[in-house]
Amino acid sequence: MNDQRSFAGQVVLITGGSRGIGYATAEAFLGQGARVAICAVDENRLADALRQLEAHGDVAGWPADVADYAAVEELVRLTLARFGRIDILVNNAARMALGDFATQDIALIDKIIDVNVKGTLYATRAVLPQMLERGAGCVVNISSSLGTFGMARVAAYCASKFALVGFTEALDHEVKEAGVRVYGMTLSMSATDMQVQFSGYRQGMPPEIVAEEILLLAGPNPPIETGACLDTYL
Repeated sequence: MNDQRSFAGQVVLITGGSRGIGYATAEAFLGQGARVAICAVDENRLADALRQLEAHGDVAGWPADVADYAAVEELVRLTLARFGRIDILVNNAARMALGDFATQDIALIDKIIDVNVKGTLYATRAVLPQMLERGAGCVVNISSSLGTFGMARVAAYCASKFALVGFTEALDHEVKEAGVRVYGMTLSMSATDMQVQFSGYRQGMPPEIVAEEILLLAGPNPPIETGACLDTYL
């Protein structure tokens, strides 16, 4: 990776950081000298991820459900206590479920919206004040190509990812002049557990390649304007 994209000394908070894209992104930032905090709902998986990531740099993590604002506030408090600030927030945590919307369980619809939409808004709301106070920071929201077009049997997921595209653009209008950059990523197929859930196969862009794109957005020479979404396709 080009030295101009080094993140030495910066602090990165990644939601859903114990596997897939979140884990790969944590590893990539650590490889560029960043200090990294991650969260996950599964404590055992989180502990395993932290053990592996510790070999790459300064990392910490705590269990947190991003759909619970009190838990997100505590996550941010712990991160600030450990590292002193948060320079970059990667809103990666997500849920997906297949099913015809007319018969989909309401609790499952709620969970998709709570994690994908509220989780992104909650984490951003909790992190943003200290970024604005310092006049610097970067937020990267992981949306999906299904945030740009609809597909049958994933209606709630599509709705949640469309919401993130709009949130990214709207938040940019609020914070750009204060020095905070906001980007989105409309991610196509990625070889993660979620892709297996969706298609039955581990296919698409390797998480490590997606991570490189996230670092590119957070670096000094992003390929898109703030408020926009980077389309990532194989």
